[in-house]
Amino acid sequence: MASRERDAGRGPRALRLIFSYAGQDVRLVGRQRVAMTVPPSDPSAGAEQGQSGFWFELRDDSGRTLYRKVMGNPIPTSTEVLTDDPARPVAREEVAGDVQGVFVLLCPETEAARTVALFSSPPDVPGLRLAAAEMGARKIAEFDLGEDLGGKEAGR
Repeated sequence: MASRERDAGRGPRALRLIFSYAGQDVRLVGRQRVAMTVPPSDPSAGAEQGQSGFWFELRDDSGRTLYRKVMGNPIPTSTEVLTDDPARPVAREEVAGDVQGVFVLLCPETEAARTVALFSSPPDVPGLRLAAAEMGARKIAEFDLGEDLGGKEAGR
């Protein structure tokens, strides 16, 4: 009973945000409260100044970043394939067509957070890899954390 009470409202809380994607279309499809500690925020200074990669940010009403986490892009644009070349038995191959899938992000639960914004560099294009990296990341989606998800919210 003591552990149930601790989980019911004491200790660190986090949000598990569940996203689906099809091509460039990303949607927030689920949200769950979980009792856990998440890694500390990555620095947000300079994030908007040509940084490349993938990250997400929790933001308050004024758009100020409360939490930022840099990570590998959860939307794959290439996959590993086996080859017949003994010198290079594994290679990366661009994914053909629109990819579809689901990914999960964990962030601290905080009353001040109003939105979650996703940032990503453009996908690498063969022959244009340097150009894509030089362009930096851009916001690809932003979601209202107070939005009704049609019953796909657990633990609230």
